[in-house]
Amino acid sequence: MTLAWPDITELPGTAGQARSARVISIACGRSGVGKTTIAANLALGLSKMRRRAMLVDCDPGPADATRMMGLAPAHSIDDVVGGRLTVDEIVVDGPEALFVVPAGPTDRAGRVDLSARLKLADAFRPHRRSLDFVIVDTPGSADPDTLDMVASADLPIVVLAPDAERFMDAYGTVKLLALEHDVREIAIVTNRVADEAMGQELFRRFRDVAGRFLTDTTLSHLGAIPRDDRVLTAAARRRLVVDQYPHARAAQAIAQLGRTIDTLAIPARRGGDSFFGMEAVFRAG
Repeated sequence: MTLAWPDITELPGTAGQARSARVISIACGRSGVGKTTIAANLALGLSKMRRRAMLVDCDPGPADATRMMGLAPAHSIDDVVGGRLTVDEIVVDGPEALFVVPAGPTDRAGRVDLSARLKLADAFRPHRRSLDFVIVDTPGSADPDTLDMVASADLPIVVLAPDAERFMDAYGTVKLLALEHDVREIAIVTNRVADEAMGQELFRRFRDVAGRFLTDTTLSHLGAIPRDDRVLTAAARRRLVVDQYPHARAAQAIAQLGRTIDTLAIPARRGGDSFFGMEAVFRAG
């Protein structure tokens, strides 16, 4: 499929003008906290707001974001990394005019190393001004390649769940992003909580723990997603809760998360290895 992307040469301004697209990475320390559900529903929520949104699925698996929407594409992001196809040729239409870049085969580990990211830089750069948001569902791990990908997004979001094990997984991810990847601002979304008040309390405890050691990193709470059986019911139907049950508590919370993100003044990370290379990639020597 080839999409009718806006022609950059016909857009006002110069080629060096700052891009419109903002890259938002959704991360966790380990799978099982609802990262993919949040990524997919947030992307769709932004698209329902008439924002030019793209979901990039970098976490392949039987329940990945692509399959969660009932999509079964013939090609994937692996074809872009391998140089076989362009982004336009692999992207598929999701609900509400959402663009979806599908994950690779389910039997492959979801890793996007430096070499792959540089190839994606070239592939995505032509569309730096035809999108508002690029939501990246990153692999559910804290390996160096994944953390490097998360760190180079414009807005890194870490999903925090209330159980002790997931709490420590999220802390480990934040710690590595701060100390090894020099990330100074990290957003937190609390998930599977009873209500907004519990989400705020969970974030407060998390910030207190992290603040004892990460004095140069600012954590912000973007919102709380309540535990909601409608999420599982929608997933069983290969649908997203914001689409299937828009009035459900979780759907309403994710919609509010989208509105919050839409109001943020998110600066574009420039140069170097900026994920998907919305700016030029330079190499010394």
